[in-house]
Amino acid sequence: MVNTFDQPAWKIKIRQIVLVYLYGFLIIDLINGILLNSFGGEMPLSFGQLVRGIFTILLLFDIIASRILNNNKHIIYLLFITPVTMILYCFRDGTFKALPLELVALIKPLFFLLLLNQVVQNFKYFNKHLNKIIIANLLFYSGTIILSYVLGTGINAYSTYYDANKSFFYASNTTAVIGFSFSIYFTYQLKYGLTNLFFLILALTALFISGSMIVLVYPLFLLYFLAYKIINKTFYKLITTTIMILAVVLFITGALNSIMFIDNALFLRYQDRALHSINYFDKHSTINITPLRWYSYVSSNRALRANTGLNNIINEPSSLAIGFGNAMRSEKVGEDYAGRTGSEMDFIDIFLDYGIIGFLLIYIPILRTIFPLIWRLSTTMNAMMIYFIFLYSSLAGHVITAPMGGALFALFLGLEYGKLSAEKNSVTSNHNAPKFRIAV
Repeated sequence: MVNTFDQPAWKIKIRQIVLVYLYGFLIIDLINGILLNSFGGEMPLSFGQLVRGIFTILLLFDIIASRILNNNKHIIYLLFITPVTMILYCFRDGTFKALPLELVALIKPLFFLLLLNQVVQNFKYFNKHLNKIIIANLLFYSGTIILSYVLGTGINAYSTYYDANKSFFYASNTTAVIGFSFSIYFTYQLKYGLTNLFFLILALTALFISGSMIVLVYPLFLLYFLAYKIINKTFYKLITTTIMILAVVLFITGALNSIMFIDNALFLRYQDRALHSINYFDKHSTINITPLRWYSYVSSNRALRANTGLNNIINEPSSLAIGFGNAMRSEKVGEDYAGRTGSEMDFIDIFLDYGIIGFLLIYIPILRTIFPLIWRLSTTMNAMMIYFIFLYSSLAGHVITAPMGGALFALFLGLEYGKLSAEKNSVTSNHNAPKFRIAV
């Protein structure tokens, strides 16, 4: 455990700056969205990139000036390896024009790791502020979305299908993952008072207005929560599990349509968009990776691009170690070179970008946290937040590769990773402690 009293004053200020960022990261993204909406592609550097670029340099200075620990040495390795691989990408591609794009792309996972490192090193400090951080961000998130909807301003990414509004938050997937994370958090917090019910309603209202279909998953989560965390009896667990499995089977077979979709306002809102996504895509048979072919019935082009990219990197063994780089990755998934397009699945895009080496360096803290939680069958609030954000990141993207979505992931992942590291250090210390025996 880090003893903050032995640290220099500037070290403590870094921690406080990170806290301020966690309180206000959504403000940065709202301003960024307003500017992007006003000026479009005319800005050479976005407001969010500028602010987080400066913050990244500050966090880099902190980690270099501090003692390198087992918890953060993967970041140092990444810093040494990626500049070399970027130069190799440029020589391979025959152009250095994509170098700025590579640097901007690298800053996103690097910023996530640096932010995560700060939370891990000071997990008790951030845990003390956790509830206030979430409430502050919920009020801002919900307030801006609801107000934009009432005033008729903001962005509607789904105007073809239905009326929605995500204020000026630019990324739809990121807006969805944050909204659903708030819903999970305040569902767990219900036992601490009715005020949290108000916060939960606020989160679900904003999530619904934003237009994300993930709001349809919440009833299943609530059903699980009531059966496994509140009632907690075998009979109710059995009934709940049966209903959830039956619902999935009926949905897959199409039998659920006549039961729930017809004359159901909630499902009617999303059904045209969902059916369009399923019906317009007819390339399922071209996807030779079976899990991705199954996923294509829901995700269409996302699964196709992932399949194309993975096949290309497998067929080019020389790229397996260091990846394609961000610019070439876009071409290898079937788009234009330096087109900034990937599969939109973080798990796959990071592998295609940085190969096995970069993938492992970026995912080490994530896997070191998730595997122990799964092994313990942990269903605490923090664990459920981590499971959800990790799954969303892997299937829909825009978490590790999008600072807005990565902030909450870094916070909850860092709290658990810090606790696990402290427990491990405590066990090691007790094991190595001298044992005194009385000779008889």
